[in-house]
Amino acid sequence: MKLEEVVSLYGSVGHRDADYLGWLHDIYSFVCLPCVSPEKKELLGEDKTKLAIFDILLDDLADNYTTRSRFLLEEFIQIPWRNGAGMGEHEYVATGRRIWEDYVESVRRYPRFKEFERMFYFDLRQVLASMDYSSLINTIGLDNSLEMNLHSPYGCAVILALDMDLMCSPGFDVKDLGVMRGIAYLAQRVAHIANMLGTYPREALERDLSCPIISLAIRKGVIREDELGHKAVLRKLAGLEWVFRKRAESSIQKMAAYEKKIRSVDILGFSGRLAKLVEKWGAGPEIMSIEH
Repeated sequence: MKLEEVVSLYGSVGHRDADYLGWLHDIYSFVCLPCVSPEKKELLGEDKTKLAIFDILLDDLADNYTTRSRFLLEEFIQIPWRNGAGMGEHEYVATGRRIWEDYVESVRRYPRFKEFERMFYFDLRQVLASMDYSSLINTIGLDNSLEMNLHSPYGCAVILALDMDLMCSPGFDVKDLGVMRGIAYLAQRVAHIANMLGTYPREALERDLSCPIISLAIRKGVIREDELGHKAVLRKLAGLEWVFRKRAESSIQKMAAYEKKIRSVDILGFSGRLAKLVEKWGAGPEIMSIEH
């Protein structure tokens, strides 16, 4: 399917507007490894956005106060591991399946898919587990800072996106894979913070306890849980943005050091793109629409 068709399909069951999805496409078109084949960049941007839309559908089952559903989430998580639709499949799950199958069919045609296939599915499991963890936070109060820092960043699926980049990077030598994994892990932390800085106002109104800045604010006594759902809480949350910007800055500095250790391809400057991501998209369209 063309990306426009996937966005339309999402619109049949999802609630986020086209501007937000366009914003995601801009991000994925902007941030990719410099070693990617130039002729693959447009395809990668579209496929990563399709993955993000699949991820958003799952995220809303885990986080959104009005749309969360443990039953549908458990069904949705099984989509990548089941062949074909189930009997009486819910429309929401069926939509997710169509988007996933279209996405993964394209990824399987990448030049180095087979080479990185096991890593890709390992990382996919971490993304799905992150969403499961978010659901547990919002339903049984599982929140704690250690697990939050471990699981939460996987929800933005940046490691999966960089797996896709490697599948389209002919010059990359697997001898560099260990170092590249470190870069991917740090990049995911940075992108997760950039995304959160742009989306936490919506998540505060949706009473999403799995959002790291909301979690921190409650644990530190900056806000009470019963304040969520009201715009007045946003000013208090904004006072904690600096904590996450400092964390992003630290990860970017570590990435810059790791970049120099990659021998087979030149990825110098990738950390700089992530720094621009925090600067440019750290206040995404959702915060704009809520505050104005």
